[in-house]
Amino acid sequence: MSKQEQAEKDYLSGMKYKDIAEKYDVSINTVKSWKKRYNWQRGSKKGASPPEKRVHTKVKKGAHKKEDANDELNAKQELFCQLVGAKRLPLYRAYMIAYQVAVDTNAVRVKASRLRSNPKIDERIVNIQREVAAKHKWSLDTVVGELTFVHDAAKADIIMDGLRKANSDAMLNSLDRITSLLHISDEGVKAKAEAEIAEARAKSVDTSFNDEDRTIILDDMEDDN
Repeated sequence: MSKQEQAEKDYLSGMKYKDIAEKYDVSINTVKSWKKRYNWQRGSKKGASPPEKRVHTKVKKGAHKKEDANDELNAKQELFCQLVGAKRLPLYRAYMIAYQVAVDTNAVRVKASRLRSNPKIDERIVNIQREVAAKHKWSLDTVVGELTFVHDAAKADIIMDGLRKANSDAMLNSLDRITSLLHISDEGVKAKAEAEIAEARAKSVDTSFNDEDRTIILDDMEDDN
């Protein structure tokens, strides 16, 4: 039996959204999304236990509504979250698609930003991003590893074939992304990289250097690392 089917049984037995979410380690919005998608209806299935009785207390004027009330995203909000979280669209573009706005204006961008700052919208987008990352097995280590590969390949290309815009851009861009992801100061790293590129440029001026020269350069680079 799948997680959704087990959750449905709990819902039909009268369990609250919050309790179901905690039991299956998902968000409340995910539980409500299952309810809507699979058309859960309490009392619609034979053998389903009657919902547990609730004690209703009078809500004081000005008090916040209960968590279950008006907590479910509507269709436009859900589409906005999917476009931002899964498709990585800019906020204004996702808003224009979800709310069928034809023209990009400053007002549209303000509304998109406000919608993104809504706590339940933010939570839904974050959960979608986590689901996508888990599906594709992405992690910080994986991303840094891939960027490091690009950096090392570009660096080796500079040493072997001389400085070109493509390989220098690839090397510096990968450095920028790695240092940004790891939240470390990139000044020292970039300075070292620029020094390496300057050295490679100076070496490439003399086109007569042979394989022995290349070996010396490679050994020097490895010693620096």
